[in-house]
Amino acid sequence: MLPVRIPRLILCVLAAIIAACSLSVISRAYAQALRQKAAQQKESYTRPEPKKPIKPTIPDANRFQEDKVFLENADSLYRPANQYEEFQIVKGNVKFRQGGMWLFCDSAYYYPDQNSMNAYGHVEMRQGDTLFVYADRVYYDGQSRHAILTHGPSRSQVELKNRTVTLTTDSLDYSIAGERGWYTTGGRLVDDVNTLTSVYGEYSPSTKIADFRYDVVLVNNKDGYKMYTEELRYNTATHIADISTLTRIEGATDTIVTRGGNYNTSTDHAVLTARSIITHRDSASNVTTLEGDSIIYDKLTRTSRAFMFRDPAKHPAPMVINDTARKVTLIGGYGEYNDETRRAYSTDYPLLIEYSRPDTLFLRADTVLTFVETLPVDTVGTETKDWHVARAIGRARFFSQEVQGIADTLLFRERDSILYMIRKPVVWSGEQQVYGNAINVHLNDSTADWAELPESGMVAEHIDEDFYNQLTGSHMLAYFSNQSLDRLEVTGNVMTVLLPQEKDSTYNKLVNAESSYLVLEMDGKKAKYLKMWPQVTGKVSPLFEVKHSDKYLEQFRWLAPLRPVRDWYGTKARWLDDLGEVSDELDQYFKDPPLFKPAPKTALEMMR
Repeated sequence: MLPVRIPRLILCVLAAIIAACSLSVISRAYAQALRQKAAQQKESYTRPEPKKPIKPTIPDANRFQEDKVFLENADSLYRPANQYEEFQIVKGNVKFRQGGMWLFCDSAYYYPDQNSMNAYGHVEMRQGDTLFVYADRVYYDGQSRHAILTHGPSRSQVELKNRTVTLTTDSLDYSIAGERGWYTTGGRLVDDVNTLTSVYGEYSPSTKIADFRYDVVLVNNKDGYKMYTEELRYNTATHIADISTLTRIEGATDTIVTRGGNYNTSTDHAVLTARSIITHRDSASNVTTLEGDSIIYDKLTRTSRAFMFRDPAKHPAPMVINDTARKVTLIGGYGEYNDETRRAYSTDYPLLIEYSRPDTLFLRADTVLTFVETLPVDTVGTETKDWHVARAIGRARFFSQEVQGIADTLLFRERDSILYMIRKPVVWSGEQQVYGNAINVHLNDSTADWAELPESGMVAEHIDEDFYNQLTGSHMLAYFSNQSLDRLEVTGNVMTVLLPQEKDSTYNKLVNAESSYLVLEMDGKKAKYLKMWPQVTGKVSPLFEVKHSDKYLEQFRWLAPLRPVRDWYGTKARWLDDLGEVSDELDQYFKDPPLFKPAPKTALEMMR
């Protein structure tokens, strides 16, 4: 085959095309090299900051839907590819909203389809202008409107603030739907009155109710008293703590142990509805306790009132006030105690037990009142001493092993150790009985060593069968020794019936005598000395000639059925009158007129 001849013009065109292609390739390579070099070099100037945040495109929708979480703001938004579900990574000034709740954070993973998010960094939740929650991280479920907030680098603790209330913890669950937040691993709630800590706690900003469980401690920010319990309900608006389990409240001077009730921590007023004990300590470390089925405690007035349950199903027990310093216990159906004045008061079958002496003294009345009177012990009054005073008002009766008595009113003063018996008093000691319009008894170690009848009275002693030694007068002073009459001094209108004992210890005559003055000294049951003056009238009769009317003086009554008696059962004791029940005989005795006419009042008393 012959070679094809290419025209010269075509060759020239081909050469030009080849040359042009070579220049284009070289030019692109050169430009690319320049761009790479420029990219490796740092800019020599600062780019201006954008004047407005770069906002993601937000769909046009009703943004006030309560069941929908909306992204309101972010500086950047990124949608990762190849994900099983759609989610957005948002950063910078992130703001979400659901209804009236706003959530702010540094960044978040936002799941629009699931209506939820994971937010990070300086998390803040707001609801209205009263509720603020701060955390480092939060998982929020918009369907249930439930948030789980935890601490982290940007926030060392989760903090909930609601007006004057601040709740702090490491991890907090908060339900916007239920308006309730709770922690399970320890937390603290502080308001303007108290600080409360516990293992578990929950708080509702709408109801102001907080519930705490496990190792609960309430500390009053005002005076520092503390409340320890395992379960407590607290109202941050009223500052009232509701008690439902064993609780101990410790103050500077008071300690309360109870299982039920409520305590107003603002006013220090408590209503305790279960068996409770209040312990008071004074500056000298003297202790007084008050115990009752229910107690009303008022720290402001320093007064506590204790009650006994009326419902038998609640197993009622009487209230008890025990003054360990004075060794006095007061028991009754109702009682009051003021720890500032040390005043104790009881009604409803009250029983006072005074155990400072070897022979314990028991006292009952319709009402019993004890208190402390402070009196000077020197002439200038720079030194004082406290003295115990007890009053028993209404059908009073007292008992000790050596002396017993009754009166409408009793008054005992520790200062002079005198028991003042007012209106129809009777005192028994051994076989002796003393009664009159008034009796003053001096007690020495609970034993009566003397008794005075300032307004007429009678001393009687049972001798044998229906024979009694009897003596009456306008003023009487009797001295006792070993439970027996030792000496008797009588002044004015002296009348006596005596059965003297013969040397062979027999009785064969009865003496009836009258005079103005009498002194009698006894040796056991025998009259050692008897003197009557200045004039004595009467008679001595052999027993076989004694008439029944000669045996007794006009005012003589043997009142043994009224005598207080106790039965003893080991270390326990009870009244024979059924723990305070007043017998019909005793009640009638105080209703009847007095056996002696009251002494005429002096001119000074009439003026008063």
